[in-house]
Amino acid sequence: MRFFTLISSSVLIVAGLAKHSVAQDVTVPPSSLFELAVGDRLEDSGVFTVAIGASARTEAFEIVRRVDGGRVVTSITTRTAAGVSTFPAEGRWTYDANERAVSAVGKTRYGDTPAYIEIVAAPPIVRITVEAGAVKRTIPAPCDPDCLIDFSPSALPMFTMTRQYDTDRGGIQTFNMVGQGLFSDSPLLGSSLQIEVLERDTITTPEGGDLDVLQYVVAPDLSMRPVRGFEFNLWVDADHRPLAFDMPVETRGIRDGFAFVVDALPPAFD
Repeated sequence: MRFFTLISSSVLIVAGLAKHSVAQDVTVPPSSLFELAVGDRLEDSGVFTVAIGASARTEAFEIVRRVDGGRVVTSITTRTAAGVSTFPAEGRWTYDANERAVSAVGKTRYGDTPAYIEIVAAPPIVRITVEAGAVKRTIPAPCDPDCLIDFSPSALPMFTMTRQYDTDRGGIQTFNMVGQGLFSDSPLLGSSLQIEVLERDTITTPEGGDLDVLQYVVAPDLSMRPVRGFEFNLWVDADHRPLAFDMPVETRGIRDGFAFVVDALPPAFD
């Protein structure tokens, strides 16, 4: 059933990309944390390449629309240093039909120890359970009225902010964050980020087509300008497909085939 659904859904993805004249030929490895059910539809898939100074990582992702209107995001992140790839870390995020986070699951290693992460949202709290080797712990964290679930350094969860952003209201909007590190055993408890639209533009693709792009700025506090410290930009298309992100500390993630987006709309943080 997964094979048939993927083939049917891939036709929809290619058609959606083709309307913007963007070539895409990416084979995404299947996640071990999710299987398509009857009625599920593969909405998007691709690969991010992330540069961080002398090291890098890739993140292959799939976005699935469930029959109940909810969304499932899976990713496989592999770090590379000095030409050597590390153990791939997997994440899976589940959202309801209103894009509210329901749960997340991670499979990774902390050092040489296999680790399994489960985060379940039950506002006004979430419960973060980490099982590494023989050690298992559960930590509650605030999630009021709701929150987004992060698995650092995965790029995919932060793009959910663009889907939840109220375009009609506009301006600076705040999202609560909780999470757990994928490559280090470090929880994220009771944090928040603010996001605002910087640009809306139609840019020309390398093939001469048009692509509608939204560019956002994100930081813990956007009320102070210019923003300095932990801030980044997000780029998505009109359907909120993730295209790129950029931080001013030499960290840039670009979806394969979409480097022209950042060239056309350079990073800006003021």
